[in-house]
Amino acid sequence: MQNPHRHWYRWPFSLEGRFYCWQGKVWMDSLGLTWIRGRQHEDIPTPWLERLATSRIGFDIGAHRGYWSLVQRSFMPHSTQVILMEPDPENYAYLLRNLALNQAFWAIPLPLAAWHSPAHLSLQSRSFHQVHASFMHQVREAEGATLATSVDRLVEALALPTVDWIKIDTEGAETAVLKGAHQTLRHFKPTLWIEIHDTWEEVESFLSTMGYQTRERIEKSDGQFFRRIGYLWAEPHSVPREE
Repeated sequence: MQNPHRHWYRWPFSLEGRFYCWQGKVWMDSLGLTWIRGRQHEDIPTPWLERLATSRIGFDIGAHRGYWSLVQRSFMPHSTQVILMEPDPENYAYLLRNLALNQAFWAIPLPLAAWHSPAHLSLQSRSFHQVHASFMHQVREAEGATLATSVDRLVEALALPTVDWIKIDTEGAETAVLKGAHQTLRHFKPTLWIEIHDTWEEVESFLSTMGYQTRERIEKSDGQFFRRIGYLWAEPHSVPREE
């Protein structure tokens, strides 16, 4: 069975729309428990999480229902603000509810996709029993209901004084997101945590032109939707390595 840790989400009865407290720390909808059990948050190296301890502003791009930021929040100062971008309407609605249950006044949720420039996008999803409806396998510019903008435009519109970190999970649109953040990367030099979906070479090539170096590379095989997935930690060459 593929994804056996998720079988109970739909069978023998649906838990859709129910909310639970994980380890007495974080409230989330039932899908979040499958994310926790799948340990999709445990690949992050400790030195990267330590970067969050001095952060003031971060971006969670492809926030889905907010699980990543909610779980990693304990590593951030109370004053840290997080901008969460999630284009799928259903996931965005759950994101708002999860943030409200956790009294996440530090969060700025936006119903937008990240792209290399402002655009209307047609997003087609593939999912496990519609569990992850925002997982994209095709993205193209077209007139549609999904609004997209670039990180650079948001930074300018919100008059952000800094960007300390960016987490990206956009199911294959990684390079487009990074290109839309090139001014932010050059000016603020944020640390990056990127989930990669068959885009290793193009992402690392682009980051190299931006003066970034790979700190850690965790490559996995998928076989269901992507051939080569994994995680990439990248930082500017000016940031000293941890010994």
